[in-house]
Amino acid sequence: MRSLHYALQDKHHLRHGGRLQYGLFLKGIGLSLEQALTFWRTEFARGSITPEKFEKDYAYNVRHSYGKEGKRTDYTPYSCMKIIQANTPGPGDHHGCPFRHTDADLLRQRLQSHGLSSSEINQVMEYVKGMHYQLACQKYFEFTHKVEDGAFGLSHPNQYFEESQKVLSGGQHAKRENNADVPKPVVAPVTMPQSSRPGQSSEMQDAPMSASEEEDQKLLEECFTDE
Repeated sequence: MRSLHYALQDKHHLRHGGRLQYGLFLKGIGLSLEQALTFWRTEFARGSITPEKFEKDYAYNVRHSYGKEGKRTDYTPYSCMKIIQANTPGPGDHHGCPFRHTDADLLRQRLQSHGLSSSEINQVMEYVKGMHYQLACQKYFEFTHKVEDGAFGLSHPNQYFEESQKVLSGGQHAKRENNADVPKPVVAPVTMPQSSRPGQSSEMQDAPMSASEEEDQKLLEECFTDE
C-alpha cells in the first residue's frame, strides 16, 4: 500500500489494478464513501484528470466498491494471499505484493531507502528467496517498528495497518489470540515451502469463493478495467 501511495503521489493516477487494491484497503481502514471520492478526485486533479472527467470515468468505480452501484455488494479488502496469487502486475502497474512482484535488486534498494541495514535486508531477502513472502513482510514490520518477533502472523494489509497503529501509538502489541478486531480473511494452508520459524506455516490463502462471490468479484474487477 505504501508503494501504491507513492506511485499515486508521483503520477497522480493509478491503473485499474492499483485503484482497486488500494481503494479497498482505504475502505478497510475506515474511509467513508465521500472521503474516498474526495481523496481520489483531489489526487487525480493534481494530474490531468479534471473533476468532470473523474465524475464521468472514475466515480462509479469507487461507489461500486462501496456497494452503492451494480449488485450493491459490500466488497472487502484483499488479503495478502489474494494479492500474492492473483492479477500479476504488468508494465505501468503498481499493485501486487512488493516482496512477490518486485525485482530483487529494486527491492533491496527500496528496503535500504526505508532504513533497513544490510544485515536486516539480507534477512528479509532470505525469506523472499524461499517464497515466504508474508514472513518477509513480517520481518520488515519488525525491523521498521523496532519490535522483536511480533506475536502475530501477518496475513492481511489491513492487519498490518492495525498492528502498526498499535506500535506507533505506544499501545501493547496484540497477541494473536486477542487480535479478533483486526480484519482477517478466512485462511487455509497452501502447499509451499515451510518456514524455519517453529509452529508457523509459510503462507496462507483465502478460502475458496462461492460461485456468487466469484461473480461479484468479477463484476467489481470489470468495473475497474478503464485506464
